[in-house]
Amino acid sequence: MNRFLIGFAVGVAIGAAAVALGTARFGGVDALAARVRGAIAVGRQAMEAYEQDMWADVRRRRAAGMSHADQNPSDPLGALYER
Repeated sequence: MNRFLIGFAVGVAIGAAAVALGTARFGGVDALAARVRGAIAVGRQAMEAYEQDMWADVRRRRAAGMSHADQNPSDPLGALYER
């Protein structure tokens, strides 16, 4: 148990030092928080763009599946998964 507590204390000290150095390097806590908010915003935009691409692909496959389903009624879902 003592080894765990010593390791935990060392980890906390290293983490605190890393945060202190990181915030000083980026201009303080506010600047670091602004960078993190910016990164989150860019990630959300990328996620939304990817989601729109996925929905466009679903619509395209659904439209292709409907046109193929008219020609081959025995396999109505097969056209959705063809590439």
